Amino acid sequence: MSLGKKEFIIADLIRKELLIGELSIEEKAFLQEWLSKPENQEYYQKVIDLETLKSKQAFYSSINTDLAFERIKQKINFEETPVKPLFNYKRLFRYAAIVLFLAGISAVFYYLNTSDEIQKQEVVVKTIETKYNNPTLVLADGTVVSLEPKKEKIVSKNGVISNVNQVLVYDAKALQGKTTGENTLIVPVGGIYAVNLSDGTKVWLNSKSSLKYPVEFSGNKRTVTLEGEAYFEVSKNPHSPFTVKTNSGNVTVLGTHFNVSAYAEDKLFAATLAEGKVQVSETNTKNNELVILKPGQQARASNAVLDVVEVDPSVYTAWKDGKFYFENENLKSILNKMSRWYSFNVKFEQKSLEQIKFTGIVLKEEPIENLLDIISKTSNIKYKITKVNQTYEVTVSK
Repeated sequence: MSLGKKEFIIADLIRKELLIGELSIEEKAFLQEWLSKPENQEYYQKVIDLETLKSKQAFYSSINTDLAFERIKQKINFEETPVKPLFNYKRLFRYAAIVLFLAGISAVFYYLNTSDEIQKQEVVVKTIETKYNNPTLVLADGTVVSLEPKKEKIVSKNGVISNVNQVLVYDAKALQGKTTGENTLIVPVGGIYAVNLSDGTKVWLNSKSSLKYPVEFSGNKRTVTLEGEAYFEVSKNPHSPFTVKTNSGNVTVLGTHFNVSAYAEDKLFAATLAEGKVQVSETNTKNNELVILKPGQQARASNAVLDVVEVDPSVYTAWKDGKFYFENENLKSILNKMSRWYSFNVKFEQKSLEQIKFTGIVLKEEPIENLLDIISKTSNIKYKITKVNQTYEVTVSK
């Protein structure tokens, strides 16, 4: 089993976080960069769900880890198993096994897979205690910077970046056409951050999102890459179109205000126009369908079909002002959006409850139970918040 250097670093950081509880600023930033990808977050949750690490550490450290590790590899048949499981356990074990090995407790895999003695500890709680990590800026040269409030200036070979009041600002005059490469802004669960790009374009990045952009735009086009959700106020330049690329669709403009939502887990791409005019293309259709939006319209791409509907743009842009705004939206969609802010898993005891509609507005800084109480009373449902090891879950029932 060949393992890369970065995987060992990530595994050791997870081990340190679990067993010691503290990481340095640089370590947090490095781990946050890795967690910016949804698939890595999923593996991370599964690794820490194998907890009992603290309480069982003494037991596992007494076991012959070399022998146990060989048993692990044989048990999961790393290199030779041709079966294609529904979940990519090969990659999960790739990280989780290293974590346990570095902690001196590799035998936990063998133990967990051959014994029912270890049970998840589920506790009913009243609220979700959010743990917000600072956003991360990955510079063009690979340097990872944690965007702490006290770090008001970031000095790099591409110039000085201002970091004040949760806004990154690039000084276009200081760049003077001498810079190359792309920076990446990563916003974790529970946060919102903004960046003023070198051309004057303003971008607000929503929770659990990332934006890759050139340090300085050049030539006759401006292109950025988005994962998650962002609101754009594009600086007008008739000679240089501005394009937002996502895995599901692209939006091209000359200068306008619009919102793009392209979370991988939603399996839905949506571009909402607040001002001006934009061209939207769906990248997963065979005929490369294009539509032109007018203010108050939204282009939605799902299942390789691109539709245009009339909407109230304020509903889809309220998040940048720190608000949840739902208008006749189903409960499944609402809780999925909330989970990206409060960090929890969702469970519906009855499938029909997913489609219950709700309309309302609430501040994101409010405790989660405030919004859940409103939904519960107006929709005649019940909810329960539980904590299983380090993972929160909201269960909805009749």
